[in-house]
Amino acid sequence: MADESEKTGQRLPSARAVSVDAAGNVVVPASLAAELGVGEPNDLVWERTHDSVRLTGDRLRKVYVEGTGVCNLSCPMCIRHTWDESPGHMPIERYRRLLEGLPDAPPGELTLAFSGFGEPMVHPAFLEMVRLARDRDLRIEIITNGTLLDATMARELVSLGVAQVAVSVDGGTEATYAAMRGASLSPVLEGVAALREARRHGRLPLRLGLACVATRQNVASLPALVRLADHMNLDFVSISNLAPHTAAMADDILWDRAASVANCRPETWRPRLIVGRIDVNEATGPLTDAILTQIPVMPPPAFETARSWNHCRFAHEGMLAVAWDGRVAPCLSLLHTHPEHVNSQVRTIYAHTVGSVDERPLAEIWREPAFRAFRRRVRDFDFPFCFSCGSCPMTETNQEDCYGSPFPTCGLCLWAQGIVLCP
Repeated sequence: MADESEKTGQRLPSARAVSVDAAGNVVVPASLAAELGVGEPNDLVWERTHDSVRLTGDRLRKVYVEGTGVCNLSCPMCIRHTWDESPGHMPIERYRRLLEGLPDAPPGELTLAFSGFGEPMVHPAFLEMVRLARDRDLRIEIITNGTLLDATMARELVSLGVAQVAVSVDGGTEATYAAMRGASLSPVLEGVAALREARRHGRLPLRLGLACVATRQNVASLPALVRLADHMNLDFVSISNLAPHTAAMADDILWDRAASVANCRPETWRPRLIVGRIDVNEATGPLTDAILTQIPVMPPPAFETARSWNHCRFAHEGMLAVAWDGRVAPCLSLLHTHPEHVNSQVRTIYAHTVGSVDERPLAEIWREPAFRAFRRRVRDFDFPFCFSCGSCPMTETNQEDCYGSPFPTCGLCLWAQGIVLCP
């Protein structure tokens, strides 16, 4: 009988004793430090959660690779309409340098996520890029619009051992999808079905799901999207919010109230709701409807126990992003300079580059003292409560704030507040 780690292909966490010496210093056994990837010049991250303490090494675990800035669609809400950058493909030589510069990691413990602001499968060498990464035992995730996902591509992805594919589908009906994407939903769903069928014959598990950006235009169609995912036996549906890059997009958001409580500690909400697990059906409908009506934020902080506010997943979970031109940024939001319409204000998010894969290996960039200090600062998240305070001249850009934080400032980051999600 295979244990759970064998069935999932993941290692289960192992317990190690951590002690405190007479001077009050935490002593970590060498074996545990090695497992955490801790060693000079790496940091040991000690984080308090709602019911425990998390100890981990500040090591690189996931790289978002923007293999191309080109896309075969022209969605009205795309960020690329708001800048004048010239798109391009990452040359395969640059991609090889990226791979060669990665830190050493056990097989499957370092993830390459083909994402960014272009369509990964448009790259003429996309499958070769996946193969080169798999040759290094890297775990592969792909975020795609699915328009180029046919039966042949599905079989290739499965044979290469891709770990996860998220297909971006911004609408649960043909009409809504066409309005959001200017294309037909049916071929995309055929591609999802082909990948679902191909993974039945795969050697390694492949998680398959849908990713959606929820807006006032498409929210009524999302129940159909959830039903569709259930009917197709998919693994997940990721529903993110819209990051508004224009005034029209700002009128289309669904997170006005959610933003107003973004800096609020969940435990301060009153009344606290302590509810056992119940079925959602006709009998419990009035209760669930009343809860959602009286506490109109989902997930409601009155329920939520995990930390979902002022939390940068990139800094906490060891992630960064690489643009098609080789620039390295701490996160996807800082990969390209772009506008955002937040708090009734137009603000400019300036890109922040911490290095280039053309100049230095990613392992060196990750350990660079200034980048390490930036991650520590973002993990502490000592930024002003800008969502609660409202717009001011200092929030017109991400260059400064009223705490005197150095560039880039993150108090108004939609990702750190759990409003915008990456699947």
